[in-house]
Amino acid sequence: MTKRVSAARAVVFMGAAQACRLMVTFITAPILGRLLHPADFGLIATSAPIIGFVTMIQNLGLTQAIIQRQTITKGQINTLFWLSLLLSLTFAAGLLLLAPLLARYFQEPRLTAVIWVGAALTVVSVIGEQPMALLTRSLRFRLLAVLDILGIVIGAALGVAIAWYTRSYWALLVPLACARSLSLIVSALAVRWLPGRPVWDEAARQMIGFGAGLSTFNILNFLARSADNLMIAKAHGAVALGFYDRAYKLMLLPLTQATWPLSRIMTPILSRLQDEPEEYRLTYISSVSLLMLAVQPGLLCAVMYSDATVALLLGSKWAEAAPIFAWLGFAGLHQTFTSTTGWLFISQGRMRELGIVGLVSSTSTIASFAVGLPWGPLGVAVSYVVSDYALRLPFTWYMTGRAGYVGVGDISRIVIPHACGLLVSASVLALIKVSLHVSSPIELGGVLIVTYAINSAVLMLFRSKRLLMIQALKVAYRGMMLRPTSSTGRPSCRKPPDDGSLS
Repeated sequence: MTKRVSAARAVVFMGAAQACRLMVTFITAPILGRLLHPADFGLIATSAPIIGFVTMIQNLGLTQAIIQRQTITKGQINTLFWLSLLLSLTFAAGLLLLAPLLARYFQEPRLTAVIWVGAALTVVSVIGEQPMALLTRSLRFRLLAVLDILGIVIGAALGVAIAWYTRSYWALLVPLACARSLSLIVSALAVRWLPGRPVWDEAARQMIGFGAGLSTFNILNFLARSADNLMIAKAHGAVALGFYDRAYKLMLLPLTQATWPLSRIMTPILSRLQDEPEEYRLTYISSVSLLMLAVQPGLLCAVMYSDATVALLLGSKWAEAAPIFAWLGFAGLHQTFTSTTGWLFISQGRMRELGIVGLVSSTSTIASFAVGLPWGPLGVAVSYVVSDYALRLPFTWYMTGRAGYVGVGDISRIVIPHACGLLVSASVLALIKVSLHVSSPIELGGVLIVTYAINSAVLMLFRSKRLLMIQALKVAYRGMMLRPTSSTGRPSCRKPPDDGSLS
């Protein structure tokens, strides 16, 4: 595979994996929601920020340093591995000691064993991250997609089976354990890499510095994203957190299923386009535009029909989660775009600015949670969304466009056509909702099709979006046929205009 592999073909492979993940999630979420109690989900949601924080901080952003680096040696890779493993073992030992204290603090005895198992998984995770980073660096997206699909299917099947026979919360940890173990074994065999002697040179120190800057942002962002769970668990208990957590995870589902695999593609590709600013800019604009086209209409439909969506995916006993989901989904509409700005900061090495964004965003987010906490999970959601649109959205746009290859004007030209499509779609959905009671899956599916049709029709009025959509269909077809788009590995379509103007 050439160094400049086609982004479109990579999207096809990873998109297939995420389509499988989405399908499996839609199948298993209602089953698990009916087999397990909300308090079981609340228990795992209470442990998730603790385990996730350790999983994130132990790596120090070093896997992204491996991906972003133009050249790297085996000795440098070994250095990053041993450093990550040392940190992982240290933090895992700390979790083993702190688990009983945390269980006592949250007044949940079962939390001790859950944290102990999570500590073991953090070590497995950090060992597997190095070979996975090497696969991503070499742009082996087909193998990464196969790994994702296998982990998803096997983990989901085991999780449902355990939930069916035991009705135990342990079923919720099985998919994670399965995916991490499988990724470790297969990726290590695929890259034929075993840790060896470390080399402490200037390049290794630079990568550690890069990773430290990225890790600072990740820590700040993680604290902000986890504070709501911890605050709700302490103030309102596991049941209230269960409703909030399921609503939050349901809102994140389309975002994570689309942006996470795309980030695995775009970060290494954009890193290799740093010497070609125009191609870098166009690659980013095209990818983000297609992402918004794929995700936003579906999320809008789910938000407008939150009661039917939650009842369909989680079951009738989760009705209290519907208004929480609706509010959080409103924030998710713009986060479909803003979640991709990290690709720009990371690929360009703008760690200082990324840290500033993380500091402002995390501080304001945690403050908004505190403001809404007295009104329960719904109050937390409402306060978060209001502050998100009022403060974090404009600040992130400004910091992203003030330097680099994608300016504020580019951001406006990306977003405005999609905002128009969403406004028109929302108006039509509101009229349909007044005149038609949608409750069955078939009716909800019909409304979903209408939403995508209206949104696409509005976008077709913009010349840049119209050409991009047509070209994307051609490239996707070629990608599915598993043929290169050109002899150089570049997309064969012409550059789409980006003026965002109406034709």
